Amino acid sequence: MRVKMRPRYRGGTRLSKREFVDQPWLCGMLTLRDVEGRPQLGLWEARPDTMPPPLGLLWRPEVVACAYDTISFAGAEQVNGRWCYQVWYCEVHSLPGALSLKLLEAAAATNHEPN
Repeated sequence: MRVKMRPRYRGGTRLSKREFVDQPWLCGMLTLRDVEGRPQLGLWEARPDTMPPPLGLLWRPEVVACAYDTISFAGAEQVNGRWCYQVWYCEVHSLPGALSLKLLEAAAATNHEPN
């Protein structure tokens, strides 16, 4: 799925509204796959020639919000050898209504309490 994304945290620290809005959008393709039995959500630049490094990797992702053409995913990312909480705010243009409803229902059914 092609999206444009902005992270809500930097190095485990929540960005201010100004910092969040002022950062550039990262544009690419979202891919969900299992790596060694763990779910991984990756944002990759779409290029036909070579496999570039990811623009971001989110481990154990969950859908935390979904409305119209926006989806937010929460999970863990590794920053300088440290695991940090992260939320990706994504805009998806022309998301089908049925998929939006399905993602919203999945988010509502998930327990979002920290462990």
